[in-house]
Amino acid sequence: MKKILIGLSIAILFGTLLSACYTDSTQEQSDNSTAIQNFNSSAYPIVNEKVTLKLMGSKSPLQGPWGQMMFFEEMERMTNIHFEFETPDDSSYQEKKNLAFASGNLPDVFFGGKLSSFDQFNYGKQGLLIPLEDLIDKYAPHLKALLDKEPSIRKAITAPDGHIYALPQVSNITRDIMFLRTYLNAEWMEALGNPKVPETTVELLELLKRFRDEDPNRNGKQDELPLSFINVKGDSLHDARAYLMPAFGLLEDRYNQSRLQVEGDKVSAVFLSDSYRQFLTYMNKLHAENLLDAEIFTHTDQQLKAKGQEDRIGMTFQAAPFLIYKVDVENVKGNSKYPLVLPLTSPINDKKLFSPNPDIVTGTFAITKNNKYPEATIRWVDYLYTPEGFMLGNQGIEGEAWKWRDESKTVWDRLVPDGMKANEFRAKNTPDVGTPIPLLKSKELNDKQSDVLAAILNEQAEKLTAFAKSPMPLLFLTEEEENRVNILKNDLLIYISQMEAKFVLGKEKLENWDTYIATLKKLNVDEYVEIYQKAYDRWKKAE
Repeated sequence: MKKILIGLSIAILFGTLLSACYTDSTQEQSDNSTAIQNFNSSAYPIVNEKVTLKLMGSKSPLQGPWGQMMFFEEMERMTNIHFEFETPDDSSYQEKKNLAFASGNLPDVFFGGKLSSFDQFNYGKQGLLIPLEDLIDKYAPHLKALLDKEPSIRKAITAPDGHIYALPQVSNITRDIMFLRTYLNAEWMEALGNPKVPETTVELLELLKRFRDEDPNRNGKQDELPLSFINVKGDSLHDARAYLMPAFGLLEDRYNQSRLQVEGDKVSAVFLSDSYRQFLTYMNKLHAENLLDAEIFTHTDQQLKAKGQEDRIGMTFQAAPFLIYKVDVENVKGNSKYPLVLPLTSPINDKKLFSPNPDIVTGTFAITKNNKYPEATIRWVDYLYTPEGFMLGNQGIEGEAWKWRDESKTVWDRLVPDGMKANEFRAKNTPDVGTPIPLLKSKELNDKQSDVLAAILNEQAEKLTAFAKSPMPLLFLTEEEENRVNILKNDLLIYISQMEAKFVLGKEKLENWDTYIATLKKLNVDEYVEIYQKAYDRWKKAE
């Protein structure tokens, strides 16, 4: 009797489980069937009946609430896809993004997601992010055309396992790529009789000495700071390395933030080279002769700008004069008179070099395993790789945020409400102000803007293209490599940063260079370089 009862219980339990599995499977098939019936593979709206997706992205302090932006409102009107937003501030986004992955409480979409190559490969392999290449082939014709036309973009976003887990922002706007420029104080140059703009490190040294000695701000005080620049997230020499270090023949990888470079397919550590020692020697000379702002290692962005507004800075590295000097953004004539310093040469290097910003920002968009509508979602983002999508994503709605001057569409103007600044209004319209989003930025359209100052900055940026050279392509590391690099990089870069400051300020003599090199060897710098060499070799072999 007991055997019969046990057998009956097992049968009932098995039947219940089978029924539950069948119900779940049937429900899933029903959901998929409904989603397919609701989906338009080529026409708009993308879905006939509105669907809601959860979106996570990194919100810049410049921006208004994403749910109130005309960009998302217009995209919803076109597509019938509505979003619920989780947009932590930049300062807390990484922590909350990591928590979402760790807890499994994922959004449907990462947009402006700042997904590192490690995020993409690691969470893609785990199945938390879905592969996108098949969806792109079937439902994203504009993005597919871009990847087919520019194989380098496909290489940059393809993980080592052959899958694409996240989409990029791509820009051919020269002003974006040639972002960091070097300006001289126009008033000081006039006060000194408009001397020649320096072309070599020697000529720069002489000009900075004149800034120091000849009271160019005409206030009767020796308060001039011949050279000052921003403290980038604790990396005080970041901008000096970007502009002055190439004069010594070195370009530093900012794409992967490795501080390495590739020459002749060989990866090398910039910070081990004798040329780097020459660069530090030059910076030390600037400090020793009171030509370099002594507070570059401690001052804030706000303090730097205050010095500029007080007419105390002779030369700086910025994207535009108005960002530092006492000239209003709307003052086109005032901004245009600030001399641009082109790349320099030095006694050890006669080739002018400039390190551009990446023209590809990876990890801006991804679809998670929770998303029930991946086909519709990939169609939604594909629009942003069109000229119309660029204008909507970059500016906002035509007729509300910008307009063509005439039917020939040769010039367009921003529309800005009274009492607001142009970028302030843009930041209310789209997250593209401060957050890299999936977008194909068009130089052709951007250059049609009527903004005279933008045209001047574009022209200046174009001059830098003749000297531009990328130090290293965007690379994917394997999970094992990424884990090891993170350990090595932490110790290496902290030590290098500390020693940079000591060498420049004279707290460590450059005669002790061999001790510095020996310490880097102990910190496994050779292994660090070798890991990137393997990643570069894979990239080189990729089709």
